Amino acid sequence: MLSYPNIVETFMKTVELLESGKISLHDGLEKIILTSSLSDLAYVDGRKTAHDLGFDVWKKLKPSDERLKQKLGLKNLYTNSQAFPDFMFKSRVNNGQLVGGEILELKDAQGGNIASFNSTIPTEYKTLKEIERLNGQKGKTVIKIAELLDENSKNAEWRIYKRKCFYMIRTHKKHQDKIRVSIVDGAFFETIPERELIPSMFQNIFDRHAGEYEIPDNIREDARQVFRYLTDHILISFSQDITNASIKPRLRIMAEATKEGNPHWREYGIPEKTFNLIIKADGEAKIVEDIIKKREMRIQKHKIKHRNDGEFLVFSYRVR
Repeated sequence: MLSYPNIVETFMKTVELLESGKISLHDGLEKIILTSSLSDLAYVDGRKTAHDLGFDVWKKLKPSDERLKQKLGLKNLYTNSQAFPDFMFKSRVNNGQLVGGEILELKDAQGGNIASFNSTIPTEYKTLKEIERLNGQKGKTVIKIAELLDENSKNAEWRIYKRKCFYMIRTHKKHQDKIRVSIVDGAFFETIPERELIPSMFQNIFDRHAGEYEIPDNIREDARQVFRYLTDHILISFSQDITNASIKPRLRIMAEATKEGNPHWREYGIPEKTFNLIIKADGEAKIVEDIIKKREMRIQKHKIKHRNDGEFLVFSYRVR
């Protein structure tokens, strides 16, 4: 059973559109996804952007109906929420189990490095409960819209089952020959669990202070034990009420990919002028390989060895 069928179909549809010349690697990433997959989406964050591009997210729901606005708590249905994620696919039922519902974030860059992850730390999986909490008040809007567009939203597991996260990254977006676009498995970035990553970050901050200032050894050990419990970046990012303070300080955790965490790093050998699907080389990868083989498309397959996370399978389409 494949847990991310929508992503695989989106990849193949996009290859067909590229082959036919209906879209190009230089088109907006939003346009590429909306052209290939609008009917399969349960949530589109940039609804105004989509509308400006000629895509109506609400087409089947009578957007002129004022009750729809009231239900969603929106004054205007065609707005950009600027919440996480950029896109969410509809879920499916396979043998009584929910699959699909994949999360897709877009990352666009002028150069060879991946754009920063500003809204959330990239992970392999997220649940809707996590997404709602991550977005605060905006999270309720995300869930309400997805409930309307996903026919499986009444399923008891809908909010809590793990959804695969993917990141559509483009590098050298304005360069005719160097451009690469890839839909990347979140596992490529989550090589250390978030619950370990965040305490390690605070430990690094503390160690830098210890290098500059005199800190007793017993305090160092106590701090190390405390950091083990600082694992929730959502709690960390809240504005803080401090007694007698006239401002509310806020820590915002952002993330940048290392060179090893950039699938377009030259040592991984992803060809230029290509559109790629990059997935963990696990049991599901064989299912994906069989699906793509049956379509007899002009897609090459190869493996890359992630410096921190084992083998990944790359399905690559080169633009003519």
